[in-house]
Amino acid sequence: MLFKPNGNRKDRDEKRDASRDFLAGMRLLAIVGCLVILLYSLRFWSSGQVLRIFGVGLLVAGAALLTGFLLGFIFTIPRVGSPKGTEPAAQPKGDPAPDSNPETDLAPSNDNLVEISDWLTKIIVGVGLVELKSIAGKLGELSYYLALGLQPARCAGDVSCAESPISGQTAGLAILIFYFALGFLFGSVWTMIYFRGDLRQKFERIKRQKAELQQFQQATIEFMPAKAPVILPAEASLSANKLDEAMTDIDEVLKNDPQNGFALMTKARVLKRKAFQPGQSQAERERLLNQAIACSDQAIALLPDKGEPFYNKACYQALLDPNRLKDEVLSNLESAFRLNPALRQDARLDVDLDALHQDDDFIRLTA
Repeated sequence: MLFKPNGNRKDRDEKRDASRDFLAGMRLLAIVGCLVILLYSLRFWSSGQVLRIFGVGLLVAGAALLTGFLLGFIFTIPRVGSPKGTEPAAQPKGDPAPDSNPETDLAPSNDNLVEISDWLTKIIVGVGLVELKSIAGKLGELSYYLALGLQPARCAGDVSCAESPISGQTAGLAILIFYFALGFLFGSVWTMIYFRGDLRQKFERIKRQKAELQQFQQATIEFMPAKAPVILPAEASLSANKLDEAMTDIDEVLKNDPQNGFALMTKARVLKRKAFQPGQSQAERERLLNQAIACSDQAIALLPDKGEPFYNKACYQALLDPNRLKDEVLSNLESAFRLNPALRQDARLDVDLDALHQDDDFIRLTA
């Protein structure tokens, strides 16, 4: 509602789309590689062992692909945030913390995997440099064993007993190197898109919850200092995403003080958060959003000189049906901006209003 993480969403979406196109291209290359293995196997049609050779080729390709993918994953696990052993610079008391960037401040909830990744990366690189001279010899030995599976048994069919295994060794090394490189690239790009993306979403969700809590606490303390303590427990539960506890706390507050407008605003936010829980049906989502709008109407009646209730109602309406309720959304936003001009900047960044960010009327209103 009143918060959107920093970062250019359009640029991130474009990079994500480009990376997904790259992954699609690599999947196509993997399929082409399988077809090449099949063509290689058909060369030995007369031996009657085409299926065996093709199966061995696919097994080698799959093993190389998986190994490359795991190494790509290990090498690309993001290590971001403050360097280990350091703390962020202290801020003067009373000053707000500087805006953080999810791209650089992102950190997983458990860094054991990151530490293991660092160890393995250093070990692999170190051993690889030490044994660099012997790698070629080891690959040659491996190619000999691969050739035994990628060629018919000696004297089978029309195959000469003296046929050289060189073609099988060449094919084995080609399959190994091609699919290992493909797997490494696939693992790296997949980790950057999906693994990092999941961590970023978690980070942004936590950051959004903290920002909402801080904003509401500040507003509550500023405008209704006597009622702030009874609202804050519900806000703390909401920040921790304990929605049932938050609803219980805020219902208790409203039972004792039905005229608490800020409590009604908190209840509306809990309802909105419940509406977008995973697995929620469309009908249930609409019901909860309508309840949130009703709570906002009550808050507007109790706090007619505050812009936040109007603003939050506009957000819920935009989430419910941005096309049908567009005029009402813009009208509520106009009232909110008139009472609190600072909300104009929030509206331009608010994820709840994404459906209207490209609308000309919305752009003019928030300009």
